[in-house]
Amino acid sequence: MHYENSLRRVLANRAIFGIASAFKSIDWVDAYCVFVNRLPATYGRDAKHVGGVLSGIDFIVKDSIDALGFPTTNGTEALSINYPSKDHSLVARLKSLGAVCVGKANLDEMSYGWASDNPYFGKVTNPMYPNHSPGGSSGGCAAGVAGGGIWVAIGEDTVGSLRIPAAFCGVSACRAPLSTLDAEGICPLTSSGYDEAGLIANTLDDISLLDSLIHEYEELAPIEACKLQVAVATNFSLTMLSQEIEECMHNAIFKLASAGANIVMQEVPASFDRAAQALTTMVNHEFAQAFNAYLNSRSHVPATLEKILENSDSATMRKIKALAFPPGRPCRPAYERAQTNARGIEQDVVDYFAQTRCHVLIHPTVGINVSVMEISSINALELARHVSVASCARAIAMNFSVMSPEGLPVGIEMLCDPAMDSRQAFAICRTIEAIVKG
Repeated sequence: MHYENSLRRVLANRAIFGIASAFKSIDWVDAYCVFVNRLPATYGRDAKHVGGVLSGIDFIVKDSIDALGFPTTNGTEALSINYPSKDHSLVARLKSLGAVCVGKANLDEMSYGWASDNPYFGKVTNPMYPNHSPGGSSGGCAAGVAGGGIWVAIGEDTVGSLRIPAAFCGVSACRAPLSTLDAEGICPLTSSGYDEAGLIANTLDDISLLDSLIHEYEELAPIEACKLQVAVATNFSLTMLSQEIEECMHNAIFKLASAGANIVMQEVPASFDRAAQALTTMVNHEFAQAFNAYLNSRSHVPATLEKILENSDSATMRKIKALAFPPGRPCRPAYERAQTNARGIEQDVVDYFAQTRCHVLIHPTVGINVSVMEISSINALELARHVSVASCARAIAMNFSVMSPEGLPVGIEMLCDPAMDSRQAFAICRTIEAIVKG
């Protein structure tokens, strides 16, 4: 499977074209406001950067994730000297393969938002459609890849903050909770394990290749189209969508059926529509405790989140005060109901796939496209309706992007059968990506 801007093709042809063929021209001018911190523009690829299968490949890291040489600011001035003592394990693994971290990517302050409009580092621009939001909170990661200057970005996903920006910016992302890489070195939103590092790249085919290198396994060949079992839920995949996204979904399903895939029409349980509420309730209840535990593990940072809030009056900090602290913080009974709902959704996902015997449930990443002007007032539950199911279920979810007839990027997500591992999921999702984008 070879696509335009294919990392797989570049690496395969390196022996013919030489190592320079892997290089992209980094946008040092930062036209899309991608960077929080970066290597100097005079950075050159000398001998110490040569060696390893990913030599010559540059990547960026969301600034809520540790990368040596850069402070982990989490998008806030209070953490400007929060220098880590080691790389996050995913960062370290890419470096060990020869890739170079060229900078830290812009994000919503404290990863607590959907717009990637940062009061200190600027507003990220969507390279694919500048009048529309890049999404958040990993908006700098998605914009960096979509703008063409970076092959891959490491982001983080709790309530879709990896997958939503990828969808809005026209690129691909994978949330794979079964990863063996630990969560240490990520600024948390939760204390119950919903924060996951993941990759953004141009295609799932590229992410599959990278995942196989990171975890040292041999990729499975893409599955034949006639062996695909794809679930479609009229009450989830095809409802409450804007017109252009509904058209893209119908077109994707038509292409899959025409290629020989077996399309199974089966509605999802009503619990799926409670996923976004459950997840945001858990985030708002757990955030202060989780972040204070993080601060306690670091040096040269404010002692508590409360101390940070005392010295900041940004819109995000006001929102944190309102939602993550009394009286606005979800009460204990509401939190426990959210936990119960999340566990129920996790079981419902298992039961759904056992009943349908499908590989994936296909649905839009987000049911609406959002302009820059609209993003600040959008209903977060509407934005997170689809992506929250995979998060609650702790299941693998992958998304790729297509262009609507109006020229807007539209994310198509595949919620994978929890019984599958990443290796199997990539073999299936790469086939779906190739058919729908073909």
